[in-house]
Amino acid sequence: MPRDNRKLLEDAVNAYNRRDPDGWVALWTPDCEWHPFLTAREEGDPGYHGHNGIRAWFEDVDEMFSEMHAELETFREVGDRLLVLGEMTAVARGTGAKVRSDVAWVVEPRDERLWRGWSYASHEQARLAAEEAAR
Repeated sequence: MPRDNRKLLEDAVNAYNRRDPDGWVALWTPDCEWHPFLTAREEGDPGYHGHNGIRAWFEDVDEMFSEMHAELETFREVGDRLLVLGEMTAVARGTGAKVRSDVAWVVEPRDERLWRGWSYASHEQARLAAEEAAR
């Protein structure tokens, strides 16, 4: 993977871990799309669009979790997309329950920034989605 793409993804996870929506937004194109598998939004929602959408996603995540931290372990190019795998730990807001899950992102860069991205519930789902998009 080109160093620029890896740095872009490292900067993204650092902003995510700092709970820094402005830092996260700065890494995305103005017409970006983010499609997380888990949010406080209703089922069937088409995701978050544009910089204001990304900020809304941060607000939704903060409604669900009081603490979050992601560790990225794998960065791989699959066609024109980037597959990012790791692990997330979080604390549920209200209950204090500790959550541990896969970080499984597929992102599409454009013009040295992130353009479109999807998160998945498992590494395997993300791998399959990235490979399918590359065909």
